[in-house]
Amino acid sequence: MRFYLAKTLSNMKLYGPIYDLTNEPTNRVQSYLLNYKEHTWFLENMVDDINAQCNTLLDDGDYDFFDVNQCNMLLNWLKKIKLESVPNDYKNMLGILIEYSSKAIEYGTGIAIEL
Repeated sequence: MRFYLAKTLSNMKLYGPIYDLTNEPTNRVQSYLLNYKEHTWFLENMVDDINAQCNTLLDDGDYDFFDVNQCNMLLNWLKKIKLESVPNDYKNMLGILIEYSSKAIEYGTGIAIEL
């Protein structure tokens, strides 16, 4: 499982109707690889809420791109999560998702989640 941040969308390849950030060089895309525990916790505790908030259909084995509007929705929802309710092992992962969403809004690009 990986989170991706698009630094630019210029000449970005498409995967069907969405941007494919998976094989881009680091000067175009930043990524964060989740470990097995993070992956499992994310699936069990975050995916359904993200789908509800961002109108996505993420599930195990899926890839989805979040445009700037979806990043805004995601960021607003993530900021409402009480970090003290999140186990310490997963706070860094959530921080990365907040950072990526914020930067995507700033850059006018988007993020992707690959489960």
